[in-house]
Amino acid sequence: MAAMRELFRVRRGAMRRAGSLALASLNLALGVAATVGAFALVDSLILHRPPFPDHDRVVLYGERPPNGQVRYASPMLYQDVGQPDTVESRGIARTPESVNVSANGTVSLATAQRVDAGFLPTLGVRPALGEGLSGRGDEVLLSHGFWVRRWHADPHAIGKTLIVNGRPTPIRGVLPENYRLFTEVDLFLPLDLARHVGDNAANMTAVARLKPGVDASVFSRKVFDVTRANAATLRVGPTRLPLHGATPLDAQVTGEAKPPLLLFFACSCAVLAIAGLNLSNLLLVRAVARSREVAVRVALGAHGWRPWLPAIGETLLIALLATLVGVPLGRIVANVFGGFVPDEWLISPQAIQFDWHSCLFGIAVTALTVGIAVVAGLPHGNFEGLPRGRILPMRRFVGGYAGRGTRWGTNVLQTALAVVLLLLSVTATVRLWALGRVPMGFDVDAAQAFEIKADSTQFPRVGDVATLFDAIAAKLSGIPGIDAVGVSNHLPASGSFVMPFAAPDGSVRYVQYALATPGALQAMGLHLRSGRYLDATDTGGTPRVAVVNEAYMKAFAVKGVGDTVVPASKLSPNAPLRIVGVVGDTRHAGPAQPPEPTVFIPLAQAWESSFDFIRRYLPTYIVVRGTAAESLGTNEVYEAVHGVAPYVAVAAGRTLRADVNAVIAGYRRDAVVSVTFALLALLLACTGLYSSQSVEVMLRRHDFALRCALGATPMDLAGVVVSRNVRTTMVGATLGLGVSLLAHQGVFGTSYALEGKIDMAVAASACAAMLLAAVAASGPPALRAARIDAIHVIREG
Repeated sequence: MAAMRELFRVRRGAMRRAGSLALASLNLALGVAATVGAFALVDSLILHRPPFPDHDRVVLYGERPPNGQVRYASPMLYQDVGQPDTVESRGIARTPESVNVSANGTVSLATAQRVDAGFLPTLGVRPALGEGLSGRGDEVLLSHGFWVRRWHADPHAIGKTLIVNGRPTPIRGVLPENYRLFTEVDLFLPLDLARHVGDNAANMTAVARLKPGVDASVFSRKVFDVTRANAATLRVGPTRLPLHGATPLDAQVTGEAKPPLLLFFACSCAVLAIAGLNLSNLLLVRAVARSREVAVRVALGAHGWRPWLPAIGETLLIALLATLVGVPLGRIVANVFGGFVPDEWLISPQAIQFDWHSCLFGIAVTALTVGIAVVAGLPHGNFEGLPRGRILPMRRFVGGYAGRGTRWGTNVLQTALAVVLLLLSVTATVRLWALGRVPMGFDVDAAQAFEIKADSTQFPRVGDVATLFDAIAAKLSGIPGIDAVGVSNHLPASGSFVMPFAAPDGSVRYVQYALATPGALQAMGLHLRSGRYLDATDTGGTPRVAVVNEAYMKAFAVKGVGDTVVPASKLSPNAPLRIVGVVGDTRHAGPAQPPEPTVFIPLAQAWESSFDFIRRYLPTYIVVRGTAAESLGTNEVYEAVHGVAPYVAVAAGRTLRADVNAVIAGYRRDAVVSVTFALLALLLACTGLYSSQSVEVMLRRHDFALRCALGATPMDLAGVVVSRNVRTTMVGATLGLGVSLLAHQGVFGTSYALEGKIDMAVAASACAAMLLAAVAASGPPALRAARIDAIHVIREG
């Protein structure tokens, strides 16, 4: 009962000191949140293994792009490698594509991937319901998510029929809930490799399951040797040859993710360590303030743990509050940073999980940090008559040179980290503001785009597709407020497809290649500089024409209208196209990148071979422009399409303004994240400066009293505290500025080079913010120093 009464008194006392209690709890909660959030990502993406049986024997093989992670193989390479003795099974899959799906009376676009009969079995994936693909005729497997969304998890869906691209297709099975390989896929269709004979474009995913005991490096060498022996037919040059080989599935998924995630986790542990040091200083301030009370309790006969019960109660309350705030906040951190994880790192639809592991980890690190902080936060010396025999030798560390040096060094590091993040946040914010002012080169507003798929089953030839799109455009043009309608595979701020073109000097360069119907360039808001847009006269029976942008004219040194462009792809004859128009440049790759050379070809004049290849991998968009364009609903567009092609779906529309926002979304994300972390670091740095100077004021009360007795004014005493924090901040700011400048120059490697410009204004603003924060953090301890009663303190001594 006595202990309970003591704890109630602790609670009432803590409520009277709610400010210091909240500061200590929030300080620890921020450190716990950062560490728990980072642990959740590491646990989900590194510690958890891929949900594939024998995943340690599965490899992906082919070519790894210089700036990419996932290997891709061409059908020719897949056939050349074959199935050597070291391989137990193999399979290949095509890049996911959009398909028209009709089910239960509803037509929609879905993402489908064509796989051969060995792809899923090689990964060890077996349907959760039904059977796998047999490889005989039309059939489909459903993803678990698609099965739940469209069939409401009906187990009787097996054997029923979907209409995929206008063809009745029976459902063979449903894949497990946790299946995912690099991207979300709704449907899995059979892949007919016979249609890809002679295709040497590396755009497929090839997998192999090695026999037990076979090292992946052996098979990787086999792939390299086969590529080298067939380099001529595979069209692999000397620069691309070393990029060929095989990578274990585990390393493919976690190899690129592991370094940044472990670095992120290490940084979060550093934040936790700083928070723990701050907490020890805050606890030390409370212990010193409570020393008279402890001495009185001891004098009245209290023994054992009873004199320290208030301190224990406050510490437990801080730990509880930090856990209740820090663990949920860590979940938010995991979710926020999980949104930045590239698709290639995810191996399951539930890849980022915040489960009981993360909660238990949060509780453990809170308890450990509080325990260390309590030991480090014990007072030093004979405070208020407390017997020295009760003081642990470790306490001498706090008030001695080592303790002061540790606090100073911690404050310098915190300040440097805060300045680095402040510089990052300012540069990211300035960069975002500057990019938002860069003209995109086209009319952004009053336009909307709707994805549509004219599949080869229902519309086998270019003429069929052109007729379809002309009919749709005619229907949509009749809607009041719609001024221009067209269809293209290229949008001014999204979509990308490059094709080789011959330059006058004989060289070959890759440029953006777009197919467009009459009205598409106007609907996209492109500005005509000379000549004309594409129109209805540009049909298959007329001389082939093209419209180019100004960047193409500069890159290829063409004169403009009347000159020619020459395709250099094996998918199209190398016949020249006459330039009939020149349009202004658009920032297709974003406002931070220069305009790219672009060629627009009339859809009706596209070569069958190139068109089949393009529509296999690229979406097509209906673009509408006018005062009513952005308010045009998907249902209205669907009705226009449905009247012409009942089994063709239309995706939900998006404005061209949304495309522009998506282009700069990464810069906006960087600005938000950097500002958030800068504020977090600034808060921790201020907490460290405050707690450190509070400890100094407590430990050096006699020094301040002696200064006061010798004539120092309260302003002088306060100035001592403020000047110490300012000096520490200046040292930390100088260190942080130096580190930022070195990183900006790429001294630590190009991967860690900072983007944006660090000029005098940016540096001055970041340092000024840090100095103002340091002065503000000095306020409470400076006020306590100014209020020291010299006579009272000297009498106590």
